[in-house]
Amino acid sequence: MRATLTDWLILAALIAAWLGLTWLCLRKRPRAAFDGASSLVVYASQTGHAQEIAEATHAALLRSARDARLLCANHLESGDLAGADRIFFAVSTTGEGDAPDDAGGLDRALADSDVDLTGVQVSILALGDRRYAHFCAFGERLKAWCEAMAAEVTAYITVDDLAPDALSQWDAVLVQEGVGPMASDRLDNAPREWRIVTRTRVAGPVGQDAQTAASEGLFRLALRPVDGYLPDWDVGDLFELHTSDGHQRDYSIANRCGGEELILFVRRVIDKGVPGRGSGLLTSLPAEAGRVRARIREHAGFRPPRGTGPLLAIGAGSGWAGLRPHLLEAMATGRPCWLIFGERGEADAAGLLEEMRAWHKENSLHRFDLALSRQDGLRVPDILQAHSTDLSEFLAPEAAVVLCGRLAMGEAALAALRETMGEDWLDEARISGRLRSDLY
Repeated sequence: MRATLTDWLILAALIAAWLGLTWLCLRKRPRAAFDGASSLVVYASQTGHAQEIAEATHAALLRSARDARLLCANHLESGDLAGADRIFFAVSTTGEGDAPDDAGGLDRALADSDVDLTGVQVSILALGDRRYAHFCAFGERLKAWCEAMAAEVTAYITVDDLAPDALSQWDAVLVQEGVGPMASDRLDNAPREWRIVTRTRVAGPVGQDAQTAASEGLFRLALRPVDGYLPDWDVGDLFELHTSDGHQRDYSIANRCGGEELILFVRRVIDKGVPGRGSGLLTSLPAEAGRVRARIREHAGFRPPRGTGPLLAIGAGSGWAGLRPHLLEAMATGRPCWLIFGERGEADAAGLLEEMRAWHKENSLHRFDLALSRQDGLRVPDILQAHSTDLSEFLAPEAAVVLCGRLAMGEAALAALRETMGEDWLDEARISGRLRSDLY
């Protein structure tokens, strides 16, 4: 049977329809433009380092006449990614492989999001610390997701402990892009010389265990700039120490801005018989004569929690450095304050606990609960669980929480709060800025 002209026309129409359908399926979906910017710089930062690098990257792009937009990861939407031709990520990993607090939403979305990034070039700078088991885990998840969305990952740089050589590779990426290095932007707040005025041991040595390295005590230091000019800082900001071998160490500034000195609480850490790079330097240089190089660095994620309601402060050990300025700020504004603090024993930390007890005695602290692990067998989460009814009354509805100390303590404390207040309360407090944490 021979095909007629009509048969051939029908066949041609079917082939044309099939080709058209194939083209529709295979063609790249149109990407929505956003504010006319072709480059996007995204940061996810726990202590501010990744944010600072992202800001310097953004400034370098603008300086080279590029259209660029800077966004925090939690403010990122799929249209922002799909609308960019070039994306630069600067992200850190916190704890045991977690995303920073300002990227929790993005981290959860990575598993479910489906965004066509075909043709989009992506560079990722991942900050981490090899002392933790899951080095740069959030950066790895982000890289895998970008590749799964068909993006071209042109650079993936991991940085251990802010190593200068690794950070310089990011400058090389920008130079290769024709943008130029960001070094000039990062030198706006250059390190200065500081003098150690006084140093006092306020807590005794700690033996090594599964969660913490050994230490030779906790020290209270007062420092002044050698040039006599004390810079401004906000509650939550950090003293960034620069060592002679190019490394950096962050320490919470333990007092409010004002006065003549900057206060730190530093635990002298001993790892395999060797003092820590930063803590060893700060606790071994002679008082009055000792000089260090450092700068003040913003820590936007650890600013005073929002609201005017009661404040619950939770911490242990060297976490007192982070809690102290928050409590001073809250007490100065009349907020009722409840402090739950952990130490090993009264005798071990008499110098540290003296100030807390004095604040409680003068009613500056509404309530003070102490967990002494070696003396009473109590830890911070035990206090939270034992007083769950009081916690519910104190925290509802507009109270805030500030949490500072070792990662294991912090995660256990958050678990106890979650059990008492519920997951929704904790999520809402974090999103609204009523929960601030600095865990290490």
